[in-house]
Amino acid sequence: MGSHRDESAKPEGAQETGGSSDLSRDLTAATPAPGTGSRGTHAASIAPGTTLDHFEVLEFLGAGGFGEVYRARDSRLERMVAIKVLPEDFARDAERRERFRREAIAASALNHPNICTVYEFVEANGRFLIVMELVEGKTLHAFLANGPLSAEAAVLIALQIVDALAEAHRAGILHRDIKSGNIGLTERGQVKVFDFGLAKLFGPSPEKTEGVTVERLTAEGASLGTITHMSPEQLLGRAVDRRSDLFSFGVVLYEMVTGRLPFEGSTAIAVADAILHTRPRDFGDAPLPEKLKAVIRKLLEKEPEKRYASAEEVHAELKALADSLVPGRKARLPRNTRIALVAAGLVAITAAGWVWQRASRTRWARETATPEIARLLDADEVAKAAALVREARKVLPNDPTLEKLWKRATGEITVESVPTGADVSIRPYGGDPNAWESLGKTPLTKFRFPRGSYLLRVTAPGYIPALRICAFRFSDPRPFTFRLDREGSVPAEMVHIPAGKTGVTTPGLDTLPEVQLDDYLMDRTEVTNAEYKLFVDAGGYQKPEFWKHPFVKDGRTVSWEEAIALFHDSTGRPGPAGWELGQFPPGQDRHPAAGVSWYEAAAYAEFVGKSLPSVYHWCRAANLWGSEVFVPGSNFSGSGTVPVGGAGAANEYGTYDMAGNVKEWCWNERKDHLRFILGGGFGEPTYMFGAQDAQPPWHRAPTFGFRCVKLAGNPPDTTLATIDVPPVRDYSKEKPASDEAFRAYKGLYAYDKRNLVVHLDATEKADDWTTEIVSFDAGYGNERMIAYLCLPKSARPPYQTVIYFPGSGAIHTDKRLEFVANEGYAAIVPKSGRALLYPIYKGTYQRSDDLTDDTDPLSASYRDHTIAWAKDLSRSIDFLETRTDIDREKLAYLGFSWGAEVAPVMLAVEGRFKAAILVSGGLDPYRTLPEAEPFNFVSRVRIPVLMLNGRYDHRFPVEASQLPFFRSLGTPEKDKKHVIYESGHAPPRKDYIRESLDWLDKYLGPVKR
Repeated sequence: MGSHRDESAKPEGAQETGGSSDLSRDLTAATPAPGTGSRGTHAASIAPGTTLDHFEVLEFLGAGGFGEVYRARDSRLERMVAIKVLPEDFARDAERRERFRREAIAASALNHPNICTVYEFVEANGRFLIVMELVEGKTLHAFLANGPLSAEAAVLIALQIVDALAEAHRAGILHRDIKSGNIGLTERGQVKVFDFGLAKLFGPSPEKTEGVTVERLTAEGASLGTITHMSPEQLLGRAVDRRSDLFSFGVVLYEMVTGRLPFEGSTAIAVADAILHTRPRDFGDAPLPEKLKAVIRKLLEKEPEKRYASAEEVHAELKALADSLVPGRKARLPRNTRIALVAAGLVAITAAGWVWQRASRTRWARETATPEIARLLDADEVAKAAALVREARKVLPNDPTLEKLWKRATGEITVESVPTGADVSIRPYGGDPNAWESLGKTPLTKFRFPRGSYLLRVTAPGYIPALRICAFRFSDPRPFTFRLDREGSVPAEMVHIPAGKTGVTTPGLDTLPEVQLDDYLMDRTEVTNAEYKLFVDAGGYQKPEFWKHPFVKDGRTVSWEEAIALFHDSTGRPGPAGWELGQFPPGQDRHPAAGVSWYEAAAYAEFVGKSLPSVYHWCRAANLWGSEVFVPGSNFSGSGTVPVGGAGAANEYGTYDMAGNVKEWCWNERKDHLRFILGGGFGEPTYMFGAQDAQPPWHRAPTFGFRCVKLAGNPPDTTLATIDVPPVRDYSKEKPASDEAFRAYKGLYAYDKRNLVVHLDATEKADDWTTEIVSFDAGYGNERMIAYLCLPKSARPPYQTVIYFPGSGAIHTDKRLEFVANEGYAAIVPKSGRALLYPIYKGTYQRSDDLTDDTDPLSASYRDHTIAWAKDLSRSIDFLETRTDIDREKLAYLGFSWGAEVAPVMLAVEGRFKAAILVSGGLDPYRTLPEAEPFNFVSRVRIPVLMLNGRYDHRFPVEASQLPFFRSLGTPEKDKKHVIYESGHAPPRKDYIRESLDWLDKYLGPVKR
């Protein structure tokens, strides 16, 4: 119900002009008014004269998001009504039909002079109807097109609005879409608030209201409503209560007295940003009472707790203000306001007027929002893209293109806890430490959130808060399971690390077997000077009972007295090497204790009833794969230690500074009697966080520190064993295979170019390309191989073509390739106007076999698979050469991670490529059988090569892996390029896109559009 004689729909993002913003006209629902000349933008589906149950349809009034609205005659009660009819295609959707029914139930529970009355819910002739009061008048939004109201008129209208809200809130119903377009004014100046289609119950569910059982309407965390009038908590999808409606009411009150909206912006995202982060605009030159301004400011506070607690409170404030404005006489609207309403004509106000014009919003979602979301994602502006796609999905909830963009923009998270019902909140990693956003309560299943790096927190009354790092990348993260500890059960300086099967992820140690660790506690921070001072003051250096491990120096065992004499500070007193007179430097009580030997660290651990962590326990807590998140904020570049617990150094499970500051002694010994010390320290390169390091247990360098663990029982023997470490390869001291040996190795990759026997198995269409799924004979045995050929729509043949080699995740799944969703680096190729060929290599996806990993390169199976992969690649080019729509002279190789690691073999034995892009690759620290050893092939690669890497890549470190690869390439210097980003294993998407497309343009030539 709603008349909009003076309104017309504007495109999303229109600039503001005059007193009432065009953006607000669009977002506040400029639906054609029933009974006005703007009818006809939506074709009625029911002809006048049709009878539905006992209602005779007289006139089509308008269309809203959930129905068409008609003027009708109730033949039983002989009265005029408005009926809202669910369209037939909606009626077939059980979920939408149920929402329609619930709208009627929620609204019918309210009986108030300032609320549009809902009479009944009817099913007639296969149609579903809401029957409601027919109100004659004009919307407040339309009325304000003539300019702002006086303070007196605004307050008197506001009193009726807030009285309606108070009634709804007492009934346990939130409106959630209060705006000037949802408020009607009759010719007598009476307010009617309606359209409870977005209403939400906030009491226990189900709930009895006036004898009617009403259920909850939407899930917790849903964000419905109109952007310009949404409260901050509603925009963020948080739980809302009465105070959210009061914020929206504050927007309406501001609009009434100024003729404009309090939060400006040229796009929906800009408006949302203003609501979340900026103060309301000033009131301009309008002569308004300061008390009225104060009421509006309080209604528009960002934090709900700073607003009025109830509509009754607001009503009392406004009533007192109205009495002061019109003392001694009955409060009523000024005569000129009433006359203006009458002059506007008798117009039926229907529920259709309270939702924006459907056709306009649909065009916006498809033609404006969708391409902008794709652009934002390509530019790696994920948060903005996620916010925009969330709004577009409200308009087109089942649109397949938007669903794909939604999955690209967000990651999926599942959170469980013991006990259940714990609060889950999240904040950006490295951001405001107080900016926690509530996600709901556990169990939280498959909740989608914008991709990025976050800290996840789970809390419950009586339990210690638990933290995890949550980094959404290109694949969904693991489920998070929290077992919360009761307050007082864990020492304040420690955190609980949950049990789990764990390997050692440090290069050189990652060949060690996985072990099952029980739950254990770990120091939240490195042991500080203040904590270590307790050990010194307690006579720790004089008590042999704390020094339980034999002192072995240069192959001989020395006495305790001889050993302890070596552990002194710079003045000869007991203590760390950098102390003086048994004291740490002034002001450094919260700095880590540095300059301690392994023996001192072990003695301190004994003193406090703990132990040093094994490399297994340390690596499980450190989360080396998350290095790109916390390494940049850790203390590597400093010239000394910094206080522990810095916000940018938060690690997995709530530990701090496991990267940088001081490197940390671990329990395990190498066979050469060195002790492991991990994590890197200040003044060292950042790659030391993931590097294998071991030092003599006597050394006391300024970067040597430690933290302790407390184990519930005896650890597995494997975790405490002496470790025989395979030496990390130093490629500067190695030589590749001779030419004669290389020729012999290359011969193993030869195959017979027999008939391909190509079959077109399927064709799939996407927005930017068409995919042909083909199969043909492999270059070995009687096997058939599969390939996906993506042909771009934005270019003309013959197409330049890029052949993709994926990461090792392709080995670890037997699912069919889900190309667009999971291969973000490959998808940019057909978008750029080039064809993309994605072969399904032996042992991957549908062709999975006995190969289970890419980390056992010395096996004959891995060698045999490497040869098969090269043949698969060559057969794929053979297939391309059979097609007239492919330019066989312009082929490029694109390898990601594992695909970049094996690239030297692929590119050296296959000579038809003109250029290569290698993303997140390097030379492996482990040896491979020589006939499949990339180092034997890399110098034989001659084509132009672009390498894109992250500085914090744990799998392929810069110094040990990336640089040896780049330097060994046989490509001329002018035709090879290595770009290192401040990222982890995967480089930033927008930088990858720019560099890759520039490289292809340079060596294959521009695309023919």
